[in-house]
Formats: sequence, C-alpha cells, structure tokens
Amino acid sequence: MPNRAVRRRLVRMLGSLPLIADFARRLSIRSVIERHCPSRENAHLTHAQVALAIIANRLTQPQAMYQLFSWAKQWAVQEVFDVHPDHLNDDRLGRCLDALAPQIDRIQGDVTAVAVREFDLSLQALHWDLTSVVLEGEYPAEEQNPAYPQPAHGFGGEPGAKQLRVGEVVTGDGGVPIWHHAYNGNQADVGTVVLQMEALRQHLTLPECLVIGDTKLLSQEVIPKLLGQHLHFLAPLPKSAALDREYLDLAQERFAPLDYVAQSQERLPPEKRTQYLGQEVAGQWVDPKTGRTWPLRKLFVISSEEQATCRKVRGQQRARAEAELAKIASGLGKRQLKTVAQVGARVEKVLSARRVKELYHVTVTGEGTELLLRWEVDAEAVKRAEALDGYYVLLCSLPEERGDSNALLRLWKREAIIERRFSDWKGPLRVRPVFVTNNARMAALVLLLHLALMIYCLLEREARRQLAVHGRKKMERLLAGHVAAVPTGENILRAFEYLFLIVEEDETGRHREMSEMTAEQKQLWHLLGIQTPVFS
Repeated sequence: MPNRAVRRRLVRMLGSLPLIADFARRLSIRSVIERHCPSRENAHLTHAQVALAIIANRLTQPQAMYQLFSWAKQWAVQEVFDVHPDHLNDDRLGRCLDALAPQIDRIQGDVTAVAVREFDLSLQALHWDLTSVVLEGEYPAEEQNPAYPQPAHGFGGEPGAKQLRVGEVVTGDGGVPIWHHAYNGNQADVGTVVLQMEALRQHLTLPECLVIGDTKLLSQEVIPKLLGQHLHFLAPLPKSAALDREYLDLAQERFAPLDYVAQSQERLPPEKRTQYLGQEVAGQWVDPKTGRTWPLRKLFVISSEEQATCRKVRGQQRARAEAELAKIASGLGKRQLKTVAQVGARVEKVLSARRVKELYHVTVTGEGTELLLRWEVDAEAVKRAEALDGYYVLLCSLPEERGDSNALLRLWKREAIIERRFSDWKGPLRVRPVFVTNNARMAALVLLLHLALMIYCLLEREARRQLAVHGRKKMERLLAGHVAAVPTGENILRAFEYLFLIVEEDETGRHREMSEMTAEQKQLWHLLGIQTPVFS
C-alpha cells in the first residue's frame, strides 16, 4: 500500500476464502440458490449469501452453527462474500436452512450440471455408497417433518446426537461428489442406488455409464432395475458356500496375472508388490419375475496380500485358541469345569469366538476330577481353508470390448475413492460439531456439506490436472514448507492458512490488500486459475 496517513489498520484472516469464492462462482452456487430460494427485497442477507458463509466455514475453520458469528468477525467474510458478521445469527441461519430444505434436489441438480460442464467431468464411471452422518442438537418430536428423513440415535445413543444415512454419487474422474441423498438414520444400503440414479437423470444426461459399489449394490431387485436403466454395474459378490465351490472347481492353471499396481506400491520392486491373478467366467442374470436374461461377467481374483493376511490372522487366532484351550485343560474339575458338558460348552465358545472351530477335533472324556481334554488339528480342514484364502469375485455387466479383466480390477480398486471422500467429510470438514433442531434443517445442512465437499474435491482435481499438463504429480514444498506432495483438498486449503487481508482506513476511505503470498501459494493460485478478487 502507498504511503499515506493511516488512521486505522485491521488485519483479518483471508486464508482460502478467495479460492472457495472463485470455485463457488464457477459452480454458480449463489445464482442457483437465489433462483430456487428467493429472499425478501429488504433482507440484509439473501439465503444464498448465508449458504455460502456456511460452506466457507466448513472449508476453513469448521465451527458449530452458533459460533459462525465469531468466525465471520475474525475472517474476511464481509469483504469476500459481502456478508456482515452481525447478520449471521441463529435465527437467520435457521431461516436459510428452512428455505433450502424443499429445494434440495433442484439446487444440487443445477449445481452438478454446471460442474460437469465447467470442469469437464467424466460420467463414464460413478461410485455409490452410504455413510452415517451424526449431528448434534435438540430434536423435539413436534418439530420433525414427516416429509424429510427421520433421524435415529447416533454416536452411542447420546441424547443430543442423531444420525442420518447419506448416500453419495462420486465420479471416478477425480472423486467429485455430484449427487447426494439423506435417508432415515436406520436406512439399509440395499436398493438405494436405483432411485437416486433416476433422480440424477432428471438433471443430467447420463451416458451408458458404469455404477461401482460394494456387495450391497447387488440384489435380486436392484440388478434388473439398473440394467433396465441402461446402467452397467461392477461390485463384489458376497461370500457364500456356493461361490466357494465354484471357485474351487476352477482350473488353477487358467488363472493369469493381472497388471494392477497400487499407487502406494509403484516404487517397490516387482517381487515386493501385491500380485493379482484373475480368471473370467461368463454368466448370465435371469430376472426371476420376467425370465429375461442379461449376459454378465464374473472375475475371480486372487490377491497375494489378502492371501497372506488371511493366513497370518488364522495363525494368530489358532495360537490364541490353543492357549485358551490349554488354560481350560489346566482348570478341569474346578469351578465351572466339573462336567463334560461344561467343558464342551467352554471349548465351543473359545473356538467359535476365534473362528477356528472347523479346524480342530476336540474330545472331552472322564468325570469330576478325572476329566481329560484333548484336541488335534484337522489337517484337511486347514488345507481347505487355505485353498479359499485371498480370493474374491467381481460381478460386472460391462461388455468385454469396454474393459478386459485388467480394466475391471483397476475400476474396482477405485472404489476406495468414495471411502476417502467420506473420510474427508468427517475429518477436515468435520461434519459433527453442528447444532440443528429439526430434520428438515438437518437435510438442508447436509446439502451444504455436500456442496462444500464438491468444492474441496474440485480444488484437488484441478490442481492435479494442471500439474499433469506439465508432466508432474507432486508440487514442491507443499507440506511443512519443504516436502513435495501430491495436492489434496486438505493440503491445498492448509497451504493458504496464513494469508491475510489488510484493511487500512485514511481520509480517502478504506483500502484492502492481500498480504504477500508465498511461492507455494502463488503456484497453487496459478494452477487453480483463481481470479484476482475484488473485495467489498
């Protein structure tokens, strides 16, 4: 700032607010909310401004709702979002959530359509899963609206904590959440994907895409509905005795190496990486109601890492079980071990708890003080158990010309993306410290959390895409001021932690200027294409 007679100088936290505001602008969040939730002409703040303040808070310094006022006073919320802190009182926050609740699908649908267009998101592969979201508050029965999901007891049954189940559709391209739905707190996972893909289609033209999920994606009711929507699916089959028999009947020599390498193992020599073997079996799905059939593919996969883990865990469980059996043998005739029935019941409990019951032959003989406990390992049973170690089966409707066995495994391994996004939601964005009073406001708040997560993920995706243009994966000095790292939503936001807005007042008025950015901040600013902000 030029030399002048400064009467007053204020320093406010700016942090990542310019990044959040710029990406919110690119997503048209403000205009979308104003279109669907218009405010009174004389309102101090529009519903969109309040919503953006809540989103920005979750991405910078997550606070309980009643603390947004103090957060906004310390941060440059007024200058970036034109939101005066004094207007962020409990009543205004509540009225914003009340206005958003009836428009949840319209708002997220319009924002998602903009996101796909603005950021060129690929919809060829989509991931679906549910998680539990716990919120705090007072929930009088008379204030709960039957039109919205009903919360259930959450977090150990604490009286001030209730949970909803929330499903998310996440792109395989960058793991960006594009659709969500809040369910009752005790909602089961099975079947939820069908209605939500139909709802998403009301706002987006979906290609003949692949929906990826866990075992709960597959059921007698869900598969024909997905296929009827021209949606392909990929998910693991649940373990069963019939599947074990089918696997054991396969010719072992027909298993071929699969070329998947986990990112965490890319630097390891080939002999130290997890090895995958695969064998495909053609199958079909028969609709039990109509008799219609669809061709399906079963990919049997053997993972050397899972195989080794199964055998290690079994060895540990056997060692613990045998130690406990020895302890029982040393106490025969005492206390609750005076009869064959009592000893047998105790042995049964130990072997069942350790999940090794089928691996032992156990005999209990004698009476009173002459009781005798013997056990021996069933070698054939151990051999059968080891034969099943480390295998799983992926069921897929995707035609082979759109992906061979190697591609199917790579696609399935990306299912970890959605688990990571749920972790981001509950970690950096801190879903839980939020206080609301009814289920309609809970659902509206989950919408804003979803939009915050979308911005968080788009920041990450854009930084990585721009680095890739220059043939790079990592950014120098991103962590701790000296460590190169792959950009993530969390470390991008943290990189701007100490950026400030300096406000000076003189006889000509107020003058606003950002503090000097570090080299890393400048690089991220350039990578993300952030526009120079105009402060209010």
